[in-house]
Amino acid sequence: MFTKKNKLNQSGQLLLEIILAVAASAIIVTLGAQMAYVSLYSNKAAEEKNVALGLIEETFEGINGIATEKWQNIFDLSKDASQYHVATSTDKWVTQTSSEVVTINQKNYTRYFTVQNVCRDNSAGDRSITGITDTDGSATTCVTNTGVFDPSTQKINVTVSWQGAEPITFSDYLIRWRNKTCNQTDWGGGVNTTPTGCPANT
Repeated sequence: MFTKKNKLNQSGQLLLEIILAVAASAIIVTLGAQMAYVSLYSNKAAEEKNVALGLIEETFEGINGIATEKWQNIFDLSKDASQYHVATSTDKWVTQTSSEVVTINQKNYTRYFTVQNVCRDNSAGDRSITGITDTDGSATTCVTNTGVFDPSTQKINVTVSWQGAEPITFSDYLIRWRNKTCNQTDWGGGVNTTPTGCPANT
């Protein structure tokens, strides 16, 4: 036989169970929401990084096209950490000064590249790259690295940055693999140890 006290105890126990069930449900919903947010954020971050890597790849493609057309187009760029970007003009790649802002999926990405001079080991049979010529790669003599300056190799650094993430920088060495036949007008210009235009008198 149930008394009033027993009924109150059962009601209190039922209320406690309901509260515990609601609390457990709230925790599960909260954890589920957090997991969904983390998953969405991770997917968004991965997508943005893939876009940045694509912009870097496109920049290297443009630089290769520019250098293939004429090595001096890359070699003659300032080496004092000046920023450049690639663009198309009359169906070919060209360099332009400063960084560039590219908007993809309503996100702004800033990209640019810098160029540095390179030293190679002068040992017999070696020629390994020993580094850039100095702290910013602007010199044409190897001051802080062993070896000799190589005018046929340039170090290219491409950087892409966007809000909410760390910038990505990739570096690669660009090597001149062909020479242009040049009309030598005379030798009045003296000795020149760096790439020169055509026609030439050095």
